[in-house]
Amino acid sequence: MLNPADAEGVPPGAPPVPGPVDAVAAIRPTSPAEQVLVDFLEAHLALQHHLGFDSTAGWKHRSVYDLVVVHGRWSTPAPLPAEVQPRPERHCFANAAATEREHPRLAYTEGFAVPTDSPVPTAHAWCTDPDGRVIDPTWSELGGSAYLGIRLPSHLRPRPPHNWGVLEAPDSLYPLLRSGL
Repeated sequence: MLNPADAEGVPPGAPPVPGPVDAVAAIRPTSPAEQVLVDFLEAHLALQHHLGFDSTAGWKHRSVYDLVVVHGRWSTPAPLPAEVQPRPERHCFANAAATEREHPRLAYTEGFAVPTDSPVPTAHAWCTDPDGRVIDPTWSELGGSAYLGIRLPSHLRPRPPHNWGVLEAPDSLYPLLRSGL
């Protein structure tokens, strides 16, 4: 429920806004960083509902936030394995795609993450191993971080020259919102 009756700032008698965030939060007990990420997604979905956002009415998913909440999975932060080289900051989409190409057992994953010691979730890309552990060639400090993302099918990857995220670029995001994964 996006606005339970006892939530701060919810007008008395306001009907609860149904939403898929409850399922995400319930996947496993949340760390403080995971709670920040859940709160971020709840706020975006509630705002979308409050504003009567209807330009995507009839689409399978109304927004990137809805898409990630419905299809995203928590990944467990882990140290970067010795065989995976660290890559430059601020290039997470290209970094994760290149890492996956070099290590085919890894899955390119895109969604939202909260970096260590930050209260601000951000769009991010990383790889996950078969056990759901984060292999993040971009961020070096993972303690206290949180990752919620979608292991995207192999045909969905950032493309040169821009290497924008699949969930960031309209030409790749809109078909996913319209039709789903």
